[in-house]
Amino acid sequence: MATDSTVEFRLAGPDDVAAVGPLLLDLGGASFPERFTGKTISDFCRWKYFGNPSGNALVGAAVASGRIVSLVVATPKRVQVGSDLHLAFELGDFITAPEYRKQGMFSQLIELVCAEAQQRSGSFAYVRPNEISFPILVSRLSFVEIHNIAERRYFLPSLVIHRKLGIPSDLTRASGVDGIMRKLVLPSSSASITVMPVDRFGHEVDDLWERMRGKYEFSLARTSSYLNWRYVDSPTRYLLWVAHRSGQVAGYLVGFISDSELRGHIVDLFCDPKDVSTAAALVRTSMEAMLESGVHAISTWVLPAKDESACGRVLTHAFPRVGRPLLHFVMRFLDASLDGSRLPASRWRLASGDFDGI
Repeated sequence: MATDSTVEFRLAGPDDVAAVGPLLLDLGGASFPERFTGKTISDFCRWKYFGNPSGNALVGAAVASGRIVSLVVATPKRVQVGSDLHLAFELGDFITAPEYRKQGMFSQLIELVCAEAQQRSGSFAYVRPNEISFPILVSRLSFVEIHNIAERRYFLPSLVIHRKLGIPSDLTRASGVDGIMRKLVLPSSSASITVMPVDRFGHEVDDLWERMRGKYEFSLARTSSYLNWRYVDSPTRYLLWVAHRSGQVAGYLVGFISDSELRGHIVDLFCDPKDVSTAAALVRTSMEAMLESGVHAISTWVLPAKDESACGRVLTHAFPRVGRPLLHFVMRFLDASLDGSRLPASRWRLASGDFDGI
């Protein structure tokens, strides 16, 4: 364990991008470079921290011996709660160099970015913590668990059988078991819905958000400027589909494929909460495209008790396996007029793309 009595806790700015990148690369995991394929880690940091249409991120950094050794980032996002639009901060990039862990740096950086978020009139901070940061956040740092998130998965049956029984996957695949599974869980597609891949979200997506925003009680503001920053301008290569009905945008879906893991993800799905046909068409189109690309599994996130919308129902059916343990979803309220009891009881729309990680 390294100790340094001259550790500086401060907010990093654009000039610190070159110093932040190495810490992310060292501790981001084997698949992390897929987040900036064809770009550099500095490109990724500049996009994520200083390209957001809602404002620059709060990049809390601990600096020791001339290098950044710990990081906590708060990304501004607009969130509709009931009829009100709030400025919220999504926390992520909880990273500390191994030799500086267990020294309280994480807690001090959380306090730093939350205090600054409050100064910016943020209503709350939210995060999907892991099993290490979760107990620290709720027991010491005033976070409250709002709900659990279920990671739901679709696996090719031939590969599951191979892992469990050792039967060659080629044999089980030849039996047609993978095709049977597709027919059982992939939703039907309506002829009234046209789904097309797109390279960028247009202003018609703003029209979709304006039509839908009053039908959800809790949702990130899914405007074209936000969606294009999050999924198009990002160095990460996402797959985008838009659904049309009668010449009007009815919904969209964002996917991601990890080539290193041969795994697909449905990152964001949005449509009218009662429009099962659109949700089904988007999910079917995206899953078929991912499976044809050679992925072995596809995953998505669902709020088990709060997402009774068409999106939640279609995803629950298409992804039959639930990962354990359930994921945590916590908030720290920065506005005294808000607390957990004042959050809506239903009509939530949250997706994995609303969080850090993909």
